[in-house]
Amino acid sequence: MQLFLYFCEVSFIYPLFLIAGLGIAIPIIIHLFNFKKFKKVWFPDIRFLKELQEQTHKQSQLKKLLILASRIMALLALVAAFAQPFLNKDREKISNAPRAISIYIDNSFSMGIQQASLSMLDIAKGKAKELIESYGSEDIFQLLSNDFAYNENRFLTKEEALQHISKIQLSPKSKNANTILEKQFQLLQTEPSRQKQLVYISDFQKSNFPKNLIREDSIPKFFVSVHAPNQDNVSIDTAYLESPNLLLNEENILQVKLTNYSNQEINQTLTLSINEQPKTVVNTVLKAHEVKLEPIAFNIGKAGTQQLKVFINDYPLTYDDTFFVAGKVTANYSVLVINQQTSNPYLSSVFKPNLQFKIDNHTISSVASNTLSNYSLLILNGLQSIPLDKENALIKYVNEGGNLLVFAPNSTQSSGTNSLLQKLCGVSYGTLDTARSYISSYNKSHALFKDIFVKSPDNIELPSVSKHFHIQSSAMVSEQKMFSFSNGLSFLSSFQTQNGHVYVCASSADVTWSNFPKSYWFLPLLYKMAFSAKQHEMLATTLGNNAMVFINNTKMNDKTTYHISNNGEDAIPEQRVMNNKMMLNLNQAAQHAGIYAAYLPGSSDSQYVGVNYNRSESSTTFWSLNELEKNTKIKSATWLDNKASIASDINLLHSGMPLWKVCLILALIFLLIEILLIRRLN
Repeated sequence: MQLFLYFCEVSFIYPLFLIAGLGIAIPIIIHLFNFKKFKKVWFPDIRFLKELQEQTHKQSQLKKLLILASRIMALLALVAAFAQPFLNKDREKISNAPRAISIYIDNSFSMGIQQASLSMLDIAKGKAKELIESYGSEDIFQLLSNDFAYNENRFLTKEEALQHISKIQLSPKSKNANTILEKQFQLLQTEPSRQKQLVYISDFQKSNFPKNLIREDSIPKFFVSVHAPNQDNVSIDTAYLESPNLLLNEENILQVKLTNYSNQEINQTLTLSINEQPKTVVNTVLKAHEVKLEPIAFNIGKAGTQQLKVFINDYPLTYDDTFFVAGKVTANYSVLVINQQTSNPYLSSVFKPNLQFKIDNHTISSVASNTLSNYSLLILNGLQSIPLDKENALIKYVNEGGNLLVFAPNSTQSSGTNSLLQKLCGVSYGTLDTARSYISSYNKSHALFKDIFVKSPDNIELPSVSKHFHIQSSAMVSEQKMFSFSNGLSFLSSFQTQNGHVYVCASSADVTWSNFPKSYWFLPLLYKMAFSAKQHEMLATTLGNNAMVFINNTKMNDKTTYHISNNGEDAIPEQRVMNNKMMLNLNQAAQHAGIYAAYLPGSSDSQYVGVNYNRSESSTTFWSLNELEKNTKIKSATWLDNKASIASDINLLHSGMPLWKVCLILALIFLLIEILLIRRLN
C-alpha cells in the first residue's frame, strides 16, 4: 500500500517520453515468434531421450520468460529515465520553464555578530552565492536587503546577482518580516511566465519576525537560519534633557535610558562628551533585564553649538552604545518690553543684565518692527493702541515661533490690545472687575510650572488681585488656564498660535492692580517664558519611518533648499514648509549616526541635530526553526538550518525527489540479469 501511495505521487518532467514504452512490443514479438531455424538430426533410437527432452523443454521456456522480463524491465527503466520522474509529495507539477528566484539577505545590525571569524552577514552571503551558482543560466534573480534600494527592484542574471551580493553591507535599517515577504511576493508577480521561488536568509530575530506570521500565497518559500547563540547586550535607548533648553553656567541634567538584555547583572560606565571633549563619567549597575534612567549632571560654560554624545563600551553589538543630541546655548536671551509710555520697574528688574539676559525697553511708537525676531520674549506692558504695521509685525513674530506676554492696560482703553489678541488667538479683554479677588489654584500640569518647586508646599501662597479684566474667549479657542480664580475665571492663560505662544494676564503689571509682580511666582515664570523659545531646543531623531526634525526658518522663499552634512558628506533631505517651519526627513539623506548640520548654502548659520540608529536590533534573542515551524502559518514553507547545504536541499525540495538516476541504475541491473541468464542458465 505504501509503495502504491508513493507511486501515485510520482510525476514526470517529460511525460511524452513514456510513449517510447510501447517499444516493449519488440521483445514480446521476438519471444512469440521465434525466428530461429531448426536443423533435423537423425538418431537411431530416441526412446532413451524422451524423459530428458521433456525436462529440457521446461527449463528452456522458463529461461526465455526470464530473459523477456529482464529486457522489458530494462527498456521500461530506460524510457522512464528519459521522462525524468520525481517524487512530489505536494502533488505540484514541475515544469522545465526557467525560474525567477527572490532572495532576501538580512543585513541588519544583528547580523554583524561574529562567529568563527565570520560575521553572520558573511555566512548569509556565502549561502546565497552557493544557491545562485546551483541554478541554470536561464534563471533570473532578485536580491533584496533591508535597504529596499531602487536597484533591488529588478531581476538580475546569474553573473550580475553574484556581483551584487558582494556589495551588500550592514545597514542601520531593519524591516518587519511581513513587509519583506510582501515585497518579494509583489516582485515575483512581475514574472508570470516563470517558476517562482522565494528564499529568506536571516537570523530570525524575535523583534523583527512575528511569531504568528501568516502568508497564504502558494509560492514555495525556503527560510534559512543563520545566527550566533544569544548574546548579552546593553543599549542606550534614548537621552533627553530635563529642561527644554540648555542653560549656560547652570546645572543641566541629561536623562539616559539604558536597557540590559542579558540574564545577569552588568556594571557599565557612562561617558558624556560635549563638543568631542569628555565632560562627565558615571558608573551604573543594571540588573538582569532592567530598564533604567540614569541622570548625568553637567555644566556648560561657553555659548554656541553644543554636540552631546553619551556612550558606553559593550560587545558584541556596538551600534546602540552611543546616543547623539545637539543644540545651541544662547549667550544672551534678549527680552523686549514694549510700553505705552513709561516702563514698569518690576519688569525691568526681573531681567537684570547678567550672563544670560539682556533687556530692552521701548515705547510702541519707537520700536523697530524688523528687530522683533532678535528677542526670545516680547512683553506688552499695558498697551492701549497699536499701529497697524506694529500689529502685523507682532503677529508675524508669534506665528514664526516667538513668545508674547500681554499685561492688561491700566485703563479701560484696550481696543488696540484686543485687536491684536483677536487676530492672534481669538480672545479679548472684557469687563473690568474692581472687586478684590483671590487666585485659588494653578495648573500644575502646565509646562511652565514644571520644576519650579523641588517639592510643592501644601499651603502655597497664590497672588491676590485688586482689579482685573475678564478674559473672553470663544469655545473654539484652545486655552490653558495657568492661574484661576475661585469662580473659574482665568488670571493668566496661555494660547498656542501656529509656532508661538501667547500668554494673557487679566491684570496690569502695576502693583496697584495685583501683588503678582511682587510674588515669588513672577520671576521664575517670566524666566521660563524667555527660555522656552523653540529655536534653541535640543534636537535628536532616530533613523526609521519618522526620522523628521522641525527647524525654524526665517529665510524661507521659493528657492530655499536645506542641506545636511556630517564628516564631509553632504546631502539634500526631503523637506517641506509646515507652519513657518521647515520639516526635514532624514531617512534617506542620513546614512550614519552622528551630529548633522542643517544649513542653507551661502548662510553661515547652521542648526544641528543628533541622528541615531534605530534600537529594534538591540534585543539579541532569536527564534528557533522549530518554534517558527510550529507557530507561523506560512503556506508552502520549508525551514532549513545553518548546517544545511541549501543549494542541493532547496533544488531537491523545489523539484521533488528526482528518480531518473534510479531508473538508469535499474536499466543496467536488468541488462546485467539478461546477460547472466543467457550465459549461465544453459
